[in-house]
This record gives sequence, C-alpha cells and structure tokens, in this order.
Amino acid sequence: MAKTSKWIWALAIALVVAGTLSGAYWYADKRNSLTEAVVVYPEPRELAAFALTDTDNQPFTEQNLKDHWSLIFVGYTFCPDICPTTLADLARIYPELTAISDRVQVIFVSADPARDTPERLKAYTQYFNPDFVAVTAEHDALMPAVQQLGLIYGIFNRDADSYLVDHSASIALVNPNGQLHASFRPDFDEQSEMPLVNGPELVKNFASIVARWRD
Repeated sequence: MAKTSKWIWALAIALVVAGTLSGAYWYADKRNSLTEAVVVYPEPRELAAFALTDTDNQPFTEQNLKDHWSLIFVGYTFCPDICPTTLADLARIYPELTAISDRVQVIFVSADPARDTPERLKAYTQYFNPDFVAVTAEHDALMPAVQQLGLIYGIFNRDADSYLVDHSASIALVNPNGQLHASFRPDFDEQSEMPLVNGPELVKNFASIVARWRD
C-alpha cells in the first residue's frame, strides 16, 4: 500500500511540477522561512465550481472555502495507514495552526463514496478532531474537484470484498479567497516508505504563508 501510494503521490506532484509552466514553484530560498516541503503558487489558482456533500448531507461547494485557510487531504476511512496517520498528525498540530490563524479548517475528502457514508465519515473524522470537516461525492463530481487541487486517487479491484484506494499524500492549501495557494509535501519514512506529515515544517511554512498573505 505504502509503495503504491508513494508512486501515486509522485504522479500527483509531477502534475504540480508540470504546472511550473504556468507559475508553480518550490520555495527553497534560505533567506525566507519557507522550505522545499511546500509548493507555493506565485499567482494563486482560481477553482472551478464543484459540488460535494458533507457529513450532515449538506452541500459543500467552493463557497465553503471562502474566508478560511483550508487544508485539504484526500483519502478514505478504510485506509490502513496513510489516512489515520495524516489525520492524527494534523490533529496534533491543529492547535498551532489555529494559533496562527483562527480561520483554519481541515477538510478530509473521501475518495470512497460507496463505503464512506456520512455517518461513517463523521465518526471517523471526529475521532481525530471534532472540528475536522469530511466531504465526498460520486466520482463524476469528486474526481474533477480533487484534481484541480493537485490531488489524485485511483480505485483498483473495486469488485473485491475489500479493496484499497490509492491516493496522493500531499495536503492542498486553499486561501481565504477560495484559491489554490500551496501544496504541502509529505516526508517518507525510510524503512516503510510511508508518507508522513512533517508537523514542524508544515506549521513553519503555514505561518510564513499567512504572514505574507494580503487579502
């Protein structure tokens, strides 16, 4: 699972790198506090309209991203490793993020709408933090919403009794104008090759982004 996820994450970041033709780049300048753990867009990208559903069966659209710093991660509740680890890491640093900005929201996007019911999604995310938001949709609406955030997923052997969903492990950052602003890249454990959130780096980079932000 971890190796495949590393491959699909690499594909996702390759798509972001391909976006350098239209302005994406890595901050690696030691003169500022941003590091290569984050990809920042000099010109934040407008998001096309999308329609997802939250755990209260209410519409969740691009308008729900306005006036927030949204950290968005794609996964699924049956994920054996990456998702619970990422959500636990985000829960751990959430107090630091909200201390930087009181407009932070963490959004978990399920790529498995067939099994991730609203009730299951709510219980799953609230286990990590009751403030976390969970959304999903059928794939025809979900896939384009995910892809425009620089994220990706794929389902294999869907007819099996228990199937896995491969998905990217990066975290998209949408600014309060509802624009794609940056992407936080994971570290990889050297032994398991599982992607991990580098909490201190993410907090550091988020603080720098917010400090430079102008509405």
